[in-house]
Amino acid sequence: MAKKAVKKAVRKVAKKAVRKVAKKAAKKASRNSGSARKAASKKKAAPAKKVAKKAATRGTKKAAGSGSSRSSRRVVQKKTASRRTSDSRPAARRKGVRKATIASGVKESGQPRRLGRSRIPVDAPLDLVFQNDMQAREAFVFLGIQSIRELEDFTADELVQRLTSPAKLTVGRIRKILAMNNRCLTDDEEFAVEFQELLSRPRPEA
Repeated sequence: MAKKAVKKAVRKVAKKAVRKVAKKAAKKASRNSGSARKAASKKKAAPAKKVAKKAATRGTKKAAGSGSSRSSRRVVQKKTASRRTSDSRPAARRKGVRKATIASGVKESGQPRRLGRSRIPVDAPLDLVFQNDMQAREAFVFLGIQSIRELEDFTADELVQRLTSPAKLTVGRIRKILAMNNRCLTDDEEFAVEFQELLSRPRPEA
């Protein structure tokens, strides 16, 4: 009986010791889990703070960069303005340098261009040079010229006057003959009436 009692007492003591050890282990485990959670939350919060700090520093850098870029732009604008003003100022003439030496040997661009070498001789007949232009050949026959030399003696206005004056005279004769017969060209009735009045006036006796 004594042995049984001793065994029971030993078992109780062992159970109590096991329970105490289990409780201590549970407490340690709970403490470790809580600390782990706190550490994890701290770790999560830390990168968020770092990201916010980086964003803030970037914003400040951008603001500083924009300010510096504006200042640099102003400096560049001032430099360009100063260059323009310096370029707009007339260059000071050097003493002892003449304008003739600067422009010596340089042809002016305003000089008139000249004809090249002639492709036909001066005494070339007009019938051969203008063989494909019948009207020009008729005009030359009317003017009584036969060579390039004779044609070059006229100016352009003289040729027009010489060639158009017979036509004007011919048209005038046509108008007068129609007026004498109480006829007229289109929109030419006034001329016909005036010409009839001139004919009806008495001529002064010589």
